[in-house]
Amino acid sequence: VESLADEAQFVTVNGAWTKTRADYLELMRRLHGPSGPFRASTRETPIMHIRFLGDDVAMMHSQFHIYGDIEEPVRTGIGTRVVRRMDGRWQTVAVQNTDVRPGRRH
Repeated sequence: VESLADEAQFVTVNGAWTKTRADYLELMRRLHGPSGPFRASTRETPIMHIRFLGDDVAMMHSQFHIYGDIEEPVRTGIGTRVVRRMDGRWQTVAVQNTDVRPGRRH
């Protein structure tokens, strides 16, 4: 959460859309808290590609696996993240995650 800019926007694989760091923190507390579906989950990010669009902005794509979702033992997704260097720190300004589902049309 600390890497997010104050006005960062985050879209989950299920379409939840937060528009501030505070909204994202509340969503993460709900999803990862004591009764949330990801309360015992772990995440692995085996692939990450970073493309610098300028000295202070970059776009990242990553493949990730989530283990321990109470509804699905393994989930795979691809995420897009835009980061900017602000006040000497890289901060996330936008995130979009997409579930990868075998057998779906592309």
